[in-house]
Amino acid sequence: MTDIFVGSGDPLFPGQWYQSDTYYQMLEVKPSSKERKNRKGGNISTRVLARKRGTGDTGKSEPDSFDDFELDLDTVKKLKDYPRKGDSNKLSSYLPLPGVVFPEGFIKTLSNANSNQTELGNFYPSIRVILQSRKLSQLIARTWWTYLEAKKTDLWDKFTAGEWDDIPSQILDGLIAREIFLVAGGSPPDNPNPEDPSIYNPLKSQEDATGTRARFLILPTSKAWQGIALSLLSSGQAYYLNKKENKYHQVAESVLSTGEIVFNYSLESDWSIFQGQFKELIISQESPWMVYQVVMPYPPIPSSEQLDAIDIKKWAEAEEDGGDFPFYKKQDVTYLIDVDYFRSPYPYIPLSTS
Repeated sequence: MTDIFVGSGDPLFPGQWYQSDTYYQMLEVKPSSKERKNRKGGNISTRVLARKRGTGDTGKSEPDSFDDFELDLDTVKKLKDYPRKGDSNKLSSYLPLPGVVFPEGFIKTLSNANSNQTELGNFYPSIRVILQSRKLSQLIARTWWTYLEAKKTDLWDKFTAGEWDDIPSQILDGLIAREIFLVAGGSPPDNPNPEDPSIYNPLKSQEDATGTRARFLILPTSKAWQGIALSLLSSGQAYYLNKKENKYHQVAESVLSTGEIVFNYSLESDWSIFQGQFKELIISQESPWMVYQVVMPYPPIPSSEQLDAIDIKKWAEAEEDGGDFPFYKKQDVTYLIDVDYFRSPYPYIPLSTS
């Protein structure tokens, strides 16, 4: 069987990313301690968990793995169209995350129902990048809307006081994402180290790499490590505990895939720009050779006078298929190889890049 060598330099056998002993990361978010509240992004505390995937091909539960993280009902519902391998109620079953997911009808149009690689090669990568850009722009808009909504009521005070159980998840998700944007690229998580530090050690041999030590991890030696919180948020790997159900809730959907944040991108945010920036960096003469540095815009929210005519919430929650601002174009029920609203129809809302 042929090895697959990826950007981390760790070789993988085909399908090994689904095995129970392959390592992944999750960003666990909690209310912060009082000592941290006097700085930007200080209303949350973050911890990177590096554990085995769990479940895997055997179907047996793996101890000390992401099998231990059961998902709340809202998250399971949001993930229903995502590929999974295992129990739909467990976080482990969705790893690795795929990033944006196209409707089946659109994929059939792209591939001409015959897996024609000409069509896939010409259109799939570019349309995927455009959809990622739209979704990241919507995520930014969602953080603005939820912040403004929370400030109108007592929800902001509840958030800063750590009383998260009293906040609707739709609002809480945006407030948490906003805190991550405020510090993205400026500092690593509060608790970045795994319970077992050897997980991040260099793989010593081919046998380790293709046996029990396969990894889908952003490593501390990676350019992406400083912005790991934003990377895990963008890939759908950021969660907090929903205490009402005693299960985990996904903060934001998967826009970038696990592979993209691990092997391709280094993410950070900038408070002074409205349009994202994309740069290719050569970081080594050995694998991984390069990384794409993505600077996502996160400027201050414009004044209320400028926002009077803008329905931020409408853009933040716009569906790709139908509605006021659809992404896909159709002729009757047939998808066309074209896109519509890839950026906000309103001014002031940032256009991200991916």
